[in-house]
Amino acid sequence: MRTAAVALALVLASCAGLQQLARSAVKDPKLTFRSASVEALDMEGATVAFTFDLENPNGFGLDLARLGWTIDVEGTRIASGDVPGGLRIRANGTSPVAFPVRLRYQDVPGIVSLLGSGKDVIQYRLGGTLGVRTPLGIIDLPISHEDRLRLPSMPRFTLDGISVRSASFTELALDVRLRIRNPNAFALPLGRLDYALAIGGAHVARAEGAELAGVAGGTSAVVAIPVKLDIASAGRAAADLARGAEVQVDLSGRAVVGGIPLPVDLRGRVPARR
Repeated sequence: MRTAAVALALVLASCAGLQQLARSAVKDPKLTFRSASVEALDMEGATVAFTFDLENPNGFGLDLARLGWTIDVEGTRIASGDVPGGLRIRANGTSPVAFPVRLRYQDVPGIVSLLGSGKDVIQYRLGGTLGVRTPLGIIDLPISHEDRLRLPSMPRFTLDGISVRSASFTELALDVRLRIRNPNAFALPLGRLDYALAIGGAHVARAEGAELAGVAGGTSAVVAIPVKLDIASAGRAAADLARGAEVQVDLSGRAVVGGIPLPVDLRGRVPARR
């Protein structure tokens, strides 16, 4: 019995020695951040391309087995994802590992408050794990990078005037023109508008989901809101419109552009034209 125990101890010691020898023969790869660049920026979000350098200090090739990433914005986890493995890292060489991450503004908690505060950048942190397959199994390397991302400028809404389409003894058909200015270099996507409209103090229209057209970068576009105004109830405002004078217009509601809800609160005297 003692002989068997001694033999087993020798075998185990031999295995442990071989394992230690094998471990010493495989050097850990090294992961280094290289760059982060914005590939796309629009009203819906940003696509950031991350590149890391994966160094293989061994005399034999290794494989990228897995890569999982997470991204936090302003301290809150908003997205995660995986990248397929398969990349071959040559012996005694360095290979770039590149992958894109899509960051959607509507997933950032409090994004409307951040935009309304005049803040033009947000803080993000990329984390995760990259697994490299070696003869001894998979070695996991941590992924980490922190930086700031510039936010787009919000579209600006202004009252552009009123067009009188037709008039009768009892009714005026009008278009209240809302101008949308896009200060960004990229185009604004299609949006929608929920609004309540008053002319001369009288509430004349309310709608939900009115379509907002896309606006090319650096330009503006006009959205016409059709209104029918009862002359008898509109009183002074109807008379002013009929003779082309300015009238008080109040437009309040919410526009949704790129998934971001934006308050709209416009008041002023605007000119009428035929």
